[in-house]
Amino acid sequence: MKILVVSDTHSSLRNFMRAVDIEQPDKIFHLGDAQGKEREMQTIAGVPVTIVKGNCDNDISLPRDLVEEVGSHRAFLTHGHDYGVGSNLYDLDRIIDAAKEKDCDMIFFGHTHIPILELGYKGMTIMNPGSLTSPRQKSGKYTYGILNIFENGEVESALKALK
Repeated sequence: MKILVVSDTHSSLRNFMRAVDIEQPDKIFHLGDAQGKEREMQTIAGVPVTIVKGNCDNDISLPRDLVEEVGSHRAFLTHGHDYGVGSNLYDLDRIIDAAKEKDCDMIFFGHTHIPILELGYKGMTIMNPGSLTSPRQKSGKYTYGILNIFENGEVESALKALK
């Protein structure tokens, strides 16, 4: 199974659809700030899309946090703004504590528009896929994450950039 992980698309579907076309995922995690395009994403992606509420989203039916089974792991999905996330690992103590309280060993968040992938930091796999519309890292590339889940339950995580 392949999961596409995106965040901070800010009502733009162009790069979202490019990433879907390239990766052909079985499922999508959107980590907030879809800004009103949630239903369209569900329809045009053609696969299940799990979306959490970002600080720029007005849809009150969206959950702020979710726990999802990802292979043999438990993943904490959130936008991150409620946990004071920043662009480096030193800003992640609150979100790590929240994930541990829910017995998760993976964290997926957005908000900063800066991609992060850390394997094993404080016992966690931590991913921020960056942004498909307004990147803030030096490279300026539109980024997203990929999770490949194998039959034995193991997960391979990667960050990718659109070309």
